[in-house]
Amino acid sequence: MSAFAIFTPFNFVTTKPMSADDFLPEGNSQSTTALQKMLAQCEIWVNQGQGTAAVWQQQSYCLARLKRYNEAIASYQKALHLEPDDPKVWCNFGSTLAAAGYRREAVHAYDRALDLAPTYTNVWRRRAKVLYHCQEFGQAIESYDHALALAPTEARLWYGKGLATYQLGHPEQAIEHFKRAIAYAPDELDAYLSLAYVLIDRGQKSQALAYLQPWITHGHKDVRLLNCYAYLLQQRGQSDSALKYLEQASQAGPETAEVWFHKGLIMTRLGRYTEAHDAFRVSLSLQADHADSWLALGMILRKLAAPEEAIAAFDKALALSPSHPLAFFHQAACYAILGRNDWALEHLRRALSLDAATYGPKAQRDPILRPLQLQPANREQLLPSD
Repeated sequence: MSAFAIFTPFNFVTTKPMSADDFLPEGNSQSTTALQKMLAQCEIWVNQGQGTAAVWQQQSYCLARLKRYNEAIASYQKALHLEPDDPKVWCNFGSTLAAAGYRREAVHAYDRALDLAPTYTNVWRRRAKVLYHCQEFGQAIESYDHALALAPTEARLWYGKGLATYQLGHPEQAIEHFKRAIAYAPDELDAYLSLAYVLIDRGQKSQALAYLQPWITHGHKDVRLLNCYAYLLQQRGQSDSALKYLEQASQAGPETAEVWFHKGLIMTRLGRYTEAHDAFRVSLSLQADHADSWLALGMILRKLAAPEEAIAAFDKALALSPSHPLAFFHQAACYAILGRNDWALEHLRRALSLDAATYGPKAQRDPILRPLQLQPANREQLLPSD
C-alpha cells in the first residue's frame, strides 16, 4: 500500500460551514438597489419622528439584508422595544444575531419567538441549525423533532436531523434521515452528498457512487460532487478518470484547497511527482493550516530528492500536529540522507515512541533507515525513553 494511502482528500464533513446568508431574515429577496432605496426612506421617516415599530422593523430588515449586521441588531432592538410581542421580529432578530456570529444570543431570541408562537416551524428549524453549529447536536435534534411534528414532509428538516444524528455517532439512522430528505426533495444535491459521505465512511462505496452517478450523468459541476466522485473512482483504481473530474472541479472552484490536495494525491499515485508537488503547493497557498498537505508535500519533496525542503515541510506539519509519527519518520530519513545521523536517530526515536507497531517495521524496510538500526551503538538510543 502506498504511503500516501493514509490521506483522505476530503473530510467527512456533511454540511457546509455556516454562512451568514443562511440566516438572513425572512422576506422577499430584493436587489441591493431596492434595499438601499427602502433603507433611505426608513431613515427619512425616523428623522421626521415617524419611527413606528413597523418602520424600525423595515429598517432592520434592510440593514440585515445588506449585511450591516451590527446596525441591524441595534435597529431590531428598537423595534422590539416598541413591539415586544411579534414572533416574526424575534425570529428575524435571531437570524441577524446568528448571521453576525452571536449564536447563543440567537438561540435566546428564537426561544422568545417560540414562547409567543410555539408552532412557528421555521423558528424551530433555524434554532436547530444554530444549535448544530454550536455542536449541541442533541438539542438540535430536539428542535428538528419539534419542527417535523409540524411539517413532517419538509426535506430540510430531515436533512438537518441527519447531520446532527451523524455527529452523535449514529450513521445508520443518519442514512435513513438523508434518504427521507431525498424522497421529499429529490432535486437537492446536499442530501445526496451527505448520504454519500456517510456511506463512504461506512465502507459502502458502491452505494455512494450509485447515489452520485445521476448528478454526474446530468452534467452538474458542483465542486463537492466532482471531488467526491473522483475519490470514488480513485478507490476503484480509475486514477486517470478521477483526475479528469478533478480538473473539472478545479475549474469550477479554483480556490478549493481540498481539490488541489486531492489532485496532488492522484498525481502521486500516477508517479507524476513534479505535478503533485505543484498541486500541493497550490493547496497550501489556499489553506496553509492543513497539516496533511504539509505532510504530503514533505513526502513528495523526499521523492524529488530535496531533503532539506522536505524537513522544512515536515516542521510545518508538526507545528500544526505536534505528535504525528509520520512526519518524524520521514524527517529521520531526510536527516540520514544528509548524513546527519544523530538527528536521524532522534527523529526516528520520536516516531517509534509514538507508534512503534507501525513505524518499527517501516523503518526495517526503509533502505535509508535500516542501516542505522543495524548499528549496535544506535539500538539503545532507539529504545523509548521513560
